[in-house]
Amino acid sequence: MAIPIPLATGLGGAIGCDYLNSRNQLIFVEYDGKISRIDLVCSVDSVVSSGIAVLHGTYKFNFDTGTEGSGAGVSDVFWHQHTSTIRSMDPQGSAKIANIGVVNFNGVSAAELQGLSYSDTPLNGNNDATNQLVNNDVFAVITNSGNYAKVQVINYGYDLKIQWRTYRLNPRYYVLGTGYTHPEDVVVSTDGQHVYITERSGNLLRVDLSNADRSQATVVSSGMTAPHQIALDEARGHAYVVEFANPGRLLRIDLMTGAQTVLVNTLEWAIGLLMTDDLRFAYVSEQASVGNGQVSRIELNTGQREVLVTGMAQPFFLTWADTGEGGILTTERDPANRVSLVDLTQTPVGVSHVAVGMPFRPSSVAMVASDHLLLCSDSVVSELNLTESVYVATGPVVLGIGHVPVDRIVSGYADTTVDPSYFFQVKDAPFGGTLPLMINHERAYNDGARYYKVFVDNVIQKQGWSDYRWSTGTKRFELRTMNPLGSGYFRVRPPDQLWYNHWLGYRLNTSGLTNGLHTITVKPYSTPNASSLMSTNDIQVRIDNQWPTAVIDQIIHDGVVVGTCAIVKSGSDEFTFCITAHDPEGHLKSWQLKALWGDNKAAVIDSDSYTPPGSWSGILNAVVPSPPWHTTVPGDPTSRQCAHTFYLRVWDRVIDGYNYIHRSDYHKSITIMLP
Repeated sequence: MAIPIPLATGLGGAIGCDYLNSRNQLIFVEYDGKISRIDLVCSVDSVVSSGIAVLHGTYKFNFDTGTEGSGAGVSDVFWHQHTSTIRSMDPQGSAKIANIGVVNFNGVSAAELQGLSYSDTPLNGNNDATNQLVNNDVFAVITNSGNYAKVQVINYGYDLKIQWRTYRLNPRYYVLGTGYTHPEDVVVSTDGQHVYITERSGNLLRVDLSNADRSQATVVSSGMTAPHQIALDEARGHAYVVEFANPGRLLRIDLMTGAQTVLVNTLEWAIGLLMTDDLRFAYVSEQASVGNGQVSRIELNTGQREVLVTGMAQPFFLTWADTGEGGILTTERDPANRVSLVDLTQTPVGVSHVAVGMPFRPSSVAMVASDHLLLCSDSVVSELNLTESVYVATGPVVLGIGHVPVDRIVSGYADTTVDPSYFFQVKDAPFGGTLPLMINHERAYNDGARYYKVFVDNVIQKQGWSDYRWSTGTKRFELRTMNPLGSGYFRVRPPDQLWYNHWLGYRLNTSGLTNGLHTITVKPYSTPNASSLMSTNDIQVRIDNQWPTAVIDQIIHDGVVVGTCAIVKSGSDEFTFCITAHDPEGHLKSWQLKALWGDNKAAVIDSDSYTPPGSWSGILNAVVPSPPWHTTVPGDPTSRQCAHTFYLRVWDRVIDGYNYIHRSDYHKSITIMLP
């Protein structure tokens, strides 16, 4: 569990916050009326001390004053001689230490010093091969006065020759504006210059960070009851807030006019609010009663509410744990005083506690990275470096086949027409050929899987396949072949690898499968051992590897069959054709009969295409078109006096996930020389 590192103390009730990644700044409000800022990387105010000295064995050193001593005075490190071999550099008092390694001393900036992970664990200085403090090694110290020192070992021994430079940094904490009436939350505008603030007195405000006193703020909307967390949607000109009341409301506020639209009016002491990216759902934390806080999901179009988690200790503000919206971080106040993760990918929804024993009354967290959080509590803002990532990979393990998502495969058939704007439009399409099976490597890896197997109707698939992976060494994509280990274990792709086909997990050759319904199964494992099976993930697909039939049986002129390559010299210009355009599986997509002649001349004689739903086998030995086709094209004498070739093209609906793959063609030629 994480140990909170204080960044600012003595605050007046730190509540809502917003992290500016581009500036390494946390903007937050304090309940006593302030909007404030914390700089995670502070600029240098001055160099406190620097120089070269000898740190003798069994002596201490103060990097603020640059002095050595042996007594009990305030020192930052102790060059500890345990034995003639065992030695260590021990931090003293509240000082912390971190080893950087053999690097360019002058190249280590103050910003880099601030970004290190410090501890009170001594550095190994043993007079043997385990020694960290070798010549030219650089380590860093946060001094007892809160300054940052970089230290280089010039010459290792019982007595260390060192050089150091100690920086005093500008204050981390700034008050940007005052005069607010119990502010609850703050969100930074997309311009990075303005913020929106809710006041418990009922207002939504907008203010410029460069002139952020309450007297300079613009009231966007007022008259609410204790509005708390803000969800900002500037692209559509809206903000969403919840009221801490019973009953309380979820409101949509027009940022231009301040007009309020009530979306939900049955909330019970609502505090936290998150909106999904598509604005379809709202997630709300409510303090229904002591020890019975809850998190709910509300579908905004219908108002339908689903309570996801109950029994929480005063849940407060909500933060997405990942961009895929698979997890929510929330703080639970006293007596719990912890940070919890609501995992929306689990059924039922799961809750885990990622940080316990936090400062009194935590209110909100901001994500710096998946394992690095900032925490606003009653009187302190803390930094949390977690031992594990809070990232929650979302979605099913089996994502789909090629361009077809798994939830667009129904009874084995692909159907993406429910989403008319999707670029790959197929309807009632079976599968065939070699299928690109898309696997959610991130979800599998996040769940602890490192291997997986692929089965079809419980028969394991072991065929190797290839994909391109980016090489940082050669700065190019290089072809890699995936061959299974042992009895068919393929490796889950780690998140830090870049593959050209990111989700590709297998290329399934279906040529050996019978036509009909088959079950593809993906089983993830934590180790290449059957006992480590983690889940079973099935997808049913309809296989059809039979091609459609295309035949021009006869060309008919004035009721008489015209032989192949024959010349028609008399009679009308009317022709019909006996053709077969047929798919025995009932998966025909379309057929077209076309005439070609002369200098790039062409005409469509007849065609037909699938009309859903159901099956369509096409036609067998049918005479088309009706009425007959006329060869005469006004203004084109070659249409009546030229060699003609008639093409029949037949498609079925079978796809490999990327394209239609079955097309049959047939052509027959005659010469027409009508007067």
